Amino acid sequence: MRRKYIFGLFALLIVVQIALPVSMIAKREATLKNGVVFRFKTAPVDPYDAFRGRFVALRVEVNSISKPMGVDLKYGQKVFAQLTVDANGFAKISAISLQRPKAGDYLAATVGYCHENSVNLNLPFDRYYMEEKAASHAEQVYREHSRRDQQDAYVIVRIKDGFAVVEGLYIGGSKIEEILRRTK
Repeated sequence: MRRKYIFGLFALLIVVQIALPVSMIAKREATLKNGVVFRFKTAPVDPYDAFRGRFVALRVEVNSISKPMGVDLKYGQKVFAQLTVDANGFAKISAISLQRPKAGDYLAATVGYCHENSVNLNLPFDRYYMEEKAASHAEQVYREHSRRDQQDAYVIVRIKDGFAVVEGLYIGGSKIEEILRRTK
């Protein structure tokens, strides 16, 4: 009897260990397939992660909004940023709330800091991972195209039910990987 109980727990542990990564992958793939596409303007940052490798660090231009009246926000607090698209086709945050919106496109984010009447949000995408050898060159190209005098870099993000997945980094309308192939 005890042996069956232990075997059952062991089998359950195996199922959980397989199901968890599979569900994470499935959620990401479902978002890439069915998520709503948003373009976010970016600004430069310098990156390296010892555990995950090289990446292009992203800083999104539209990550702040007016603080809602009567709402007390704290650093790290989860909020929902409602999204719209501006006249140029780029995403912008139209409102934030503590409750998940019932309609419209939104993104789960955390409060970075509050300053009098504005709130700066930490958006859930701040890195674009690339092949190790290409990442440093990609970052150089990205940096050149996200200066104040030349800002034609943007990131395409798919969003579904508040979950965001970066689909691609674009410089002047071309995907960064294409630019790197052309400049080799």
